[in-house]
Amino acid sequence: MKDIPNNRRGTLSLHWYWLQGLLIAGSVLMAALLWKDIPPTLTTHYNLHFEPDGFGDKSWGTVFLLNIVQLCLLVTILGTNAVIAQTASAQALDKGASEAKQHKFRFVNSVFLYGLSLLLTAFFSYIQATMLYGWPNEALAAVTVVMMVLVVGGIVGLVVTVRRLGLKGQSAGGDGDGAHWLAGGGLYYNPKDPAVFVPKKYGIGWTVNFGRPMGWIVVITLILIPFAIVTLVAVML
Repeated sequence: MKDIPNNRRGTLSLHWYWLQGLLIAGSVLMAALLWKDIPPTLTTHYNLHFEPDGFGDKSWGTVFLLNIVQLCLLVTILGTNAVIAQTASAQALDKGASEAKQHKFRFVNSVFLYGLSLLLTAFFSYIQATMLYGWPNEALAAVTVVMMVLVVGGIVGLVVTVRRLGLKGQSAGGDGDGAHWLAGGGLYYNPKDPAVFVPKKYGIGWTVNFGRPMGWIVVITLILIPFAIVTLVAVML
């Protein structure tokens, strides 16, 4: 089958994510080049007042921990974006949702995911720089507040955009008025639907089709990622 460009599938091209990759690579390169200037004891945790309350010796684990988190986040969002680009719910189309609205719905979600990924990647790089290079904690507090405001603003903007464009309800759920939705519309199970991700029945965003094996793989992977990071950190520290 002929490949369809991402912009026609309704998602941003994966090429946009090179910026996050460059941010991560730049953070790693700077830490490597300035290794000798990094203090032997590093702050590893801040309390609610943004005062250091956890410390650790300089090691590959403490220095590059946040870069590992960045990479895990980037891979997760890249995977989500790629799957959304390649799948469209058969049930949503059966319900009469126009292809144009499906395209817009996927694109709006893709833009939100990209913005969230870029924001969090830059934020983790800033935290890393504060830990390694002695940047002021007061500035970190201000940056954290700005980041939280931007995230909340992005979520509100996504909701408003979806409602304004009339995209609410572009979810799967035909075939018997939600016969494939379980747990009050919270879970979607339809082995005949080729889509791995489907728009939520209520609200905005996407959920997993538990009727597809790949859906279970996605869920299990997302659950295992935090445990893998914790285990890796424990080994590296």
